[in-house]
Amino acid sequence: MSAFVKILALSLIASSVSEALSYVLVYRTEQFQQLKQKVVQGESRLEEERHSTAGNSKNRQRRIESIESQLSTARSKASRLQLRNMLVVALIQLVSVYQVNAIYGGEAVGTLPFEPLSMFRGLTHRGLPEDSPNNACSATFIFVLGGLMFKAVIDRYLQLGMPKGSSLPKWVTNPEDVISGKK
Repeated sequence: MSAFVKILALSLIASSVSEALSYVLVYRTEQFQQLKQKVVQGESRLEEERHSTAGNSKNRQRRIESIESQLSTARSKASRLQLRNMLVVALIQLVSVYQVNAIYGGEAVGTLPFEPLSMFRGLTHRGLPEDSPNNACSATFIFVLGGLMFKAVIDRYLQLGMPKGSSLPKWVTNPEDVISGKK
């Protein structure tokens, strides 16, 4: 088996262990589940209120602001719960990167089909000798990219974290309204 595939396998294992610990420490707790439910219900109430035409504009705007405030509070409480988890996951990833560097340090495990810009060369060449080709790529780079990919895929399919719905800025979710100046 090639070094590239072994590094991707290590990245998958590290990401899986990190997500399993996240589940045990945060996502399965009753407190987090309640916060998640509050956010889901709040987002649906917010959407209903935004599309509602009942009542005058001032009262509706106050209700919308109240719901947004409740959503913000629930999301901040969930973020505080996730802080401890983020530190554990960061520690796991640091130890994993250290192990990958110890095993594959100084070895080019891949070749990029292009020469990276000079500001990205430090990332792609991490741990490689100076005389390595400019389009060579290190094990650390492959491991980190694989970890980002696997974590995103695992999060997406298991739907562990908070819903992403209205937490995105308005210019991302509805750019036409922002450009035209609508609220």
